[in-house]
Amino acid sequence: MTMNYQVIENWLPKRLPVLSFYGVALICVALSFYGCTGRSITKPRSEIIEEARDNGVHLPGVEEEKRRFYAEQSRAHKRLSNLVAQRSAYGSTDPNYRLGAGDTLEISVYDVEELNQVVQVRQSGYITLPLIGKMKALGYTEPELESRISHKLQQFVRSPEVNIAISNYESKKVSVLGAVNQPGAYPLKKGQNSIVELISMAGGLSERAGSYMNFIPAEYARQGQGKMMGQYSSRRLHSSPTGGSDSRAIELPLTDVLAMNGDIPLSIPVRAGDMIIIPDAGQVMVEGEVEKRGAYDIATRTTLLGALAAAGGITYSAKVDEVEVIRNKGQGRTRLVVNLEEILSGIESDVPLRNGDIIRVPSHSGRRLRQDTFDSITRIINFGVGGSVNMAQ
Repeated sequence: MTMNYQVIENWLPKRLPVLSFYGVALICVALSFYGCTGRSITKPRSEIIEEARDNGVHLPGVEEEKRRFYAEQSRAHKRLSNLVAQRSAYGSTDPNYRLGAGDTLEISVYDVEELNQVVQVRQSGYITLPLIGKMKALGYTEPELESRISHKLQQFVRSPEVNIAISNYESKKVSVLGAVNQPGAYPLKKGQNSIVELISMAGGLSERAGSYMNFIPAEYARQGQGKMMGQYSSRRLHSSPTGGSDSRAIELPLTDVLAMNGDIPLSIPVRAGDMIIIPDAGQVMVEGEVEKRGAYDIATRTTLLGALAAAGGITYSAKVDEVEVIRNKGQGRTRLVVNLEEILSGIESDVPLRNGDIIRVPSHSGRRLRQDTFDSITRIINFGVGGSVNMAQ
């Protein structure tokens, strides 16, 4: 409804005879009744904090709550930076990696092209090569196997120079679980070891995918891995609305990992034993000064503005500079107070949402009083004339 509070002044004089039998007293009582029994008032966070302090209760300020809200994200960035630094020197493979059954090897002998081979380590742990025949490969590192092959070739080739490259790590895989189309364990391949490519191998994100992923490095995944695989083996995986994600996981926004905003994809060296977990998007709750309060399903890229739009938009009474996003973290909650006008103008970024978030749109006291008064008079007049009156006339 487009509100015009001047219409009351224009409308009442023309219809006072119709309303005269009610009297001023009835109007006043009805105004009081309707104004108090309408939609409940949602107090702004600043008012709640001020009232608590007046009662001797300390609540963190808006800026302190903002720091707490983003604290986990800062810790995740720090952990990720340390991990990338540790792994970048060796690429995506462990320098001490030992060959396993199913691994595919590219073996080349310098200046002896006929000895170049692509072989797979059999379940027995052996490979077969020209001149040498069958030899064990299981359990050796690349340098160790190169040395063994060179030694055996010396009776056929003068000073052989052997090089081995692993093109497919069939024995060492990365688990991609949760909201993907084909969850499972996927082998690392030469030149195809990024998170983006592994998610692609798993059939891409499903329609249930949330806005972030949990990346559990092999160094952490080995700790209680059997329990974790049982926990995440289900095809359907919900993100916890209580913030109870595994402490070993590094939480990453999918918009950064998959470059959904047109940026360069986040580059993370992946190793065998890593786990990539995509939680379901879930729902958020929208409360306060919106047209349609309630729970709403969210998708991968749902943000604060998108959720408010799904709730029918904000009301005239909304206090737009103190909209809250409340997020459950472990045993407590964190809050972020934002100004919608600054988000709309590009001064601040929109807020990506996740399962269990609560959006709270507070009431502007002055606007709320005018709206309640207007709505109350409208109901009284409609009741008095025995029908519905178009106030815009």
